[in-house]
Amino acid sequence: MNIVSLTDVDKSVGSGLLFEEVSLGIEEGEKIGLVGRNGSGKSTFLRLLTGELEPDEGAITRSRGLRLSPLAQRPPVIAGLTVDDYLFAETELPSEEIDAAEQAATLQRYRVICTQLGMDDPSARLETLSGGMLKKIAIARCLAFDADLRTLDEPTNHLDLDSVIWLEQRLKTSTDGFVMVTHDREMLDAVCTTIFEVADRTIYRHPGNYSTYLRRKADRQDERDSAEQRRVTILRRELEWLQRGPKARTGKDKGRKDRIDAMLEAGPESEASMQSLPAAERRLGKKVLEIDAISKSYDGSPVVSDFTYEFTPGERLGVIGPNGCGKTTLLDMIAGRVEPDTGAVSRGETTAFAYFDQTGRRIDASKTVLDYLKDEAERVRVSQETTISAEQFLERFLFPRSMFAQPLERLSGGEFRRLYLVRLLATAPNFLLLDEPTNDLDIETLRVLEQYLEDFSGCVLLVSHDRALLNRLTDSLLVFDGTGGVRSFVGDYDAYRESLAQSQAANRDQGAGRSGSGRKAVDREKKPGLSFREAQEYERLPDEVASGDEELKALEAKFGESTHDPAELEAMTKRYHALREEVERKTARWEELAERAEE
Repeated sequence: MNIVSLTDVDKSVGSGLLFEEVSLGIEEGEKIGLVGRNGSGKSTFLRLLTGELEPDEGAITRSRGLRLSPLAQRPPVIAGLTVDDYLFAETELPSEEIDAAEQAATLQRYRVICTQLGMDDPSARLETLSGGMLKKIAIARCLAFDADLRTLDEPTNHLDLDSVIWLEQRLKTSTDGFVMVTHDREMLDAVCTTIFEVADRTIYRHPGNYSTYLRRKADRQDERDSAEQRRVTILRRELEWLQRGPKARTGKDKGRKDRIDAMLEAGPESEASMQSLPAAERRLGKKVLEIDAISKSYDGSPVVSDFTYEFTPGERLGVIGPNGCGKTTLLDMIAGRVEPDTGAVSRGETTAFAYFDQTGRRIDASKTVLDYLKDEAERVRVSQETTISAEQFLERFLFPRSMFAQPLERLSGGEFRRLYLVRLLATAPNFLLLDEPTNDLDIETLRVLEQYLEDFSGCVLLVSHDRALLNRLTDSLLVFDGTGGVRSFVGDYDAYRESLAQSQAANRDQGAGRSGSGRKAVDREKKPGLSFREAQEYERLPDEVASGDEELKALEAKFGESTHDPAELEAMTKRYHALREEVERKTARWEELAERAEE
């Protein structure tokens, strides 16, 4: 049953048309991931759903008594309010009326969630909290209310990794529906049953999680490419026929000429895409960065204590730890924005930093897009031999010339983050300090950034809650304990979580006083390698998965046909969903066996 329906909805913001004749429905309990480029209207769509904004044309119908609970991308800070006060504050309040008993129950749920997220002081004032802690209490508020539909705008921004994993599990096990904007691809995969894609001033529905959406999108692109290749082949032959002259042609030319004209006009459906980021960078000398016993405290509380580290050329470090533990402070000290209380930071003569911080601080919001880039460089080096103009550089990153004179204050959060990023990379740095670089970036920009970082030969120090980014780009981690201590871990984030789980399991075993025989039993369960039957299964599964994928493609092609008997369509749909689950299960089983086979 649809709980929200949109019918022919148009919406403009400023002078730009974001949505045109959008019609769709949201089912009860549906878990929707909303994806699209920065500035495409994702946050606007969420505000339309909640009624905070009204459509310019068309209608939005909500079921009677629908309970909505929103989470804004940047929750407002209301000075003077305590954490407890914030729950029922008159701002973005969930659309429901509750009696005194339900208010008490909601307050109890809110306090429990706050405690689970690390906020155990309900009397703390909002203006004293960090950005990460403010986001946590906003999430607690959104989840505390009973709701039929929650709208979550970038819920993982500013969260530490433990909180991201907690939120993922909460959404995964909940029966409540939601529409969520996030760049966290692992979360989109883990919790979403539907993907809404914002593009071309409309919204496309894609059943399945994010990986399923990407596979189908790739399939559609392959088909478009094949169709375009066929069009070009046929058109080439037809143009040759047209050039032969009247004597070489038959009398029935008119229809054939019309078809040729139509084929010439029916070029490929092109979608502007982000080009690769510049590869130019400066040479990095033998001495990169030496940190000698630095410490920093605020109000008597240590955030970094006696930390020493020497970077080597090409090193890639991830930085993790709870909110407010000192990760940003460490980057600020390395960049020279903050002086350590004790110790020293010594930078190599050839080390050129680019610091992509969380706020894009110290900017004049009245500056235009073009002037903001030209303040850094009139021309940008994109290779050792090639430079391009600032205007050309902006166009490469999806800033059309119509935006060049636009002041920064009119950009969406994601558009400014993208502009800020390319401005920094235009300096050809050899040491990147990245503080939560994924916040507010769309997924396409994030993929291009990942590719750039993979090819980057300099040093990277990355603070991030994005598990996929940490796993893909870092060789080791700096782990903050929240009391000033920082330790090094060799390996990516998944390896760290596995090590942590093993350590916790060992502590539980030791506390339970298990006997030696019990320990041997556990060891036998974890014995690596495959049995004979498992080895046969391991060899067989790839063919079975490939066969399932082929059948899924065939079914998808049949869905696109215009005529179907209702009974046949129902049977096809059941087969499609059953087969998709079977393919996903066999893929997961193959991955499990593959890991053990490599041990």
